[in-house]
Amino acid sequence: MNTRVLIILALIIAGIAGWFFQQQAEVTPPVSVGPSEVDYEATDIKAVQTNEQGETEYELNAESLRHDPNTNQDIMSGITMNWEPSAKQLYRIESGTATVNQETGDLHLYGGFSLASQDQQKTTKNGEKIAPITVTGEALKGNTQSKQVYSEQPVQVVQGANRFEAASMTANLETGEYEFEQVAVMFTPAERQDKALF
Repeated sequence: MNTRVLIILALIIAGIAGWFFQQQAEVTPPVSVGPSEVDYEATDIKAVQTNEQGETEYELNAESLRHDPNTNQDIMSGITMNWEPSAKQLYRIESGTATVNQETGDLHLYGGFSLASQDQQKTTKNGEKIAPITVTGEALKGNTQSKQVYSEQPVQVVQGANRFEAASMTANLETGEYEFEQVAVMFTPAERQDKALF
């Protein structure tokens, strides 16, 4: 075979290969990658926060977590938190969704929440046992550093057999002091029984 034919055949094959490569290298439509609103995500979170003395302040479990670098907030869902703001106070908090700022300690629970004091065998001056208190509502805000929480929305409160609703609430979890506004209580008096006096 003539070398001239081989050279022409090689040039034709190289041209076809180049055209094929050029067609495959083009991406239609072009992919555009924008900046992300999330810099990390995780699932099945288990975290422990300690104070300066190394004592556990709170334990946190969450189904998922994502961090927003623009606001520096952790956004979590499926929250369960065991919070011990002092040696005498222990609380269990559950919420559908929460945002936490690790630097400032700001905490915002929404999508429904439950705040329950845990039984610490508290008693009154007369020695009677004090029932734990449970507060439920739609949204709760607070700060893990100041150990204060508040709700500007209606809450339901249960303590033993006592139940009431309030328009808003503030609480100091370190001391266990609660303050409720516009309290509504359902009172059912005992049935009247007519008896002869003599």
